[in-house]
Amino acid sequence: MVKIICEGKSDKKLITNFIDFLGYEGCYSDDNFIVMGNKSNIFKDDDPRYKTLIQLIDTDKISKIVFIVDADYEADNNTYGGYDNTKKEIEAFITKLKLEKISEYFISCDPTTKDGYLESLLLSTVDENLKSCYSEFLDCVDFKEKSQHKYIMEQLHRITSPNKPYDFSHQNFDELRMKLEKLFIGNTHRP
Repeated sequence: MVKIICEGKSDKKLITNFIDFLGYEGCYSDDNFIVMGNKSNIFKDDDPRYKTLIQLIDTDKISKIVFIVDADYEADNNTYGGYDNTKKEIEAFITKLKLEKISEYFISCDPTTKDGYLESLLLSTVDENLKSCYSEFLDCVDFKEKSQHKYIMEQLHRITSPNKPYDFSHQNFDELRMKLEKLFIGNTHRP
């Protein structure tokens, strides 16, 4: 069995959409995911889900793991925020749990700015003119609620481009595609 460890339910949904796009639809179930609730929970080694995970690894029931975490913004969190801090922390965490041999990680963000979330990666594939319209809309309605900003941007794109909500074939998804393909190759049994 393989495991994908991610932050939240919306991340899981977007990841499953991408996995289905890759052709692995039906090769996974909810049991393949550990949804931690938020980024800081991912780094809590005393979380009981990690104890269970390590027991399953020790009994050869789990062979591969991919951590998918948001870069977020360094200005918001000096420890876990920003690409470089997230990279340093996830590498140290994987080493602390002694999972280096079976683990990969992917830091989701806008590949150009190296900031943001999984939604930022999705929106990085959108035409610049359309992204500008989304930003202008948020400015026009004077939307200040930062915690919902990524969700609203993603929903705006879903509404305005219903026939092609995401361009999963875009090169910005190459690294994530490689990590997920590596995760599922040889592990494509139906749940």
